[in-house]
Amino acid sequence: MQDTSGQIALPAYERAERLLRAGELKAARAEATAGLDADAPQPGLYLVLARAHAAEDDDDHDTAAERAYRAGLDAFPDDLDLLAGYAEFALAADGLEHPGRLARGRAAAERLAELAPDSPQARQAGSAPGPKPPSEARIQRHDVRTVLLRGVDPKAAAEEAAQAAAAWPHDRRLAVRAATLDELARPVAAPARAVLRHPYPAALLLAVAASALILTVTALELPSWLLLAVFLLTAPVRQEQALLRRARRRALAALPVEHREPAPGAPGIPPVSPRQKAVAACAALILVASAGASATWAYARSVAYPHYEAVAPRTFHGLGQVGESPALSVYAAFMSDDAMAPQGKRLFAAYGEEGARLPAVVLFGATGDLHDVEPGDITGLFGEGIEMTGAQVTGTWHPAPGRLGGRVDCLTFQPLLAGEAQGACTWADHGSFGTVLVSAEGMSHADIARTAAELRRQTLTPGDAGGA
Repeated sequence: MQDTSGQIALPAYERAERLLRAGELKAARAEATAGLDADAPQPGLYLVLARAHAAEDDDDHDTAAERAYRAGLDAFPDDLDLLAGYAEFALAADGLEHPGRLARGRAAAERLAELAPDSPQARQAGSAPGPKPPSEARIQRHDVRTVLLRGVDPKAAAEEAAQAAAAWPHDRRLAVRAATLDELARPVAAPARAVLRHPYPAALLLAVAASALILTVTALELPSWLLLAVFLLTAPVRQEQALLRRARRRALAALPVEHREPAPGAPGIPPVSPRQKAVAACAALILVASAGASATWAYARSVAYPHYEAVAPRTFHGLGQVGESPALSVYAAFMSDDAMAPQGKRLFAAYGEEGARLPAVVLFGATGDLHDVEPGDITGLFGEGIEMTGAQVTGTWHPAPGRLGGRVDCLTFQPLLAGEAQGACTWADHGSFGTVLVSAEGMSHADIARTAAELRRQTLTPGDAGGA
């Protein structure tokens, strides 16, 4: 770097600058402070000291950074690098917490624009006249895309860019372009090259693919972890971003320490066209719409429950309903008002021969809103109740729930008092639950489950069902 008198920068500044670029912030501050104490003040030493404090991202260090900037500007009020660095630092401050710092940053930017309106420092601070300059990442993408769209071999393009950067070793833009093309020349960077060549069509394609994935997972009720496939879809974009960041770091680390003017005649960056803006807006709209529709759909499904028309059949397996049954009264005790679901309707039926001591088939249950209840938490309750009576459970199994879905748990048990062995199957879904009891004498597990499923199907008629 040169000072305002044209003198070559002191070695202390070069050492401090190299330490700063290497991330040795404490050592860089010590070197800059030693240089200021030992030699005649140099604007570059103040700049390194301020930046090494600001890079700590700490309130105390920010205060120290401002002191260093202001001390440098008191000694060198027209130094362009100090003005640009201070303007960039101060304009990034929180206006509520540091209104004075923000105002001084504006003043520095205005002074910079007054002294050198077309300088790189003015563009860095955003104080150059006209619209805000494009970001370094956008310049980087434009320069690389211009080369790639010519159809040049990536390796040849990287060699040509390296020669141009070597001819102008102080030009940051040429250095970034050369480092980026060198990264892109590797075979593994093919996805990133495709994104860089056609960024807007790629964004639209990825938005459509991600939206299709989101809606498919929602519509088919697939496991939500499948949405992690979005990371696979966006891998080319993330590779491109990582590659560009790495190339910028490489270029900055390789630049000479002292500041020089860049190569002349650098082409301007064209504005984003209306068509490109429309494609980007369309991609964003597709993603937002699909995410919103998926969330709405999933929520509606989560609070929905199957609505059943529930009427026990008048006869079952040739047996008529029994009007009064002590057994039915016992099992009805399970159906207290506290156990009823919202909008619930009780189901009670017993089938058998008139005058028989016990009915051959007993049904009790209810319909209602059970969307927030896990079916497995219901189907096990009957078995727990049977065990509490002292009856001996002799077998358990879990048959398929059939077309009405939910969960079914079955068991056989021997009543505490003398009597025939009993079989019971309890079902539960998000709109109903119930238990069917039969005499297990001479019946297999499959027969008991089949009988219970048949009575369930004959009793429940799905209406406007949601997810079971």
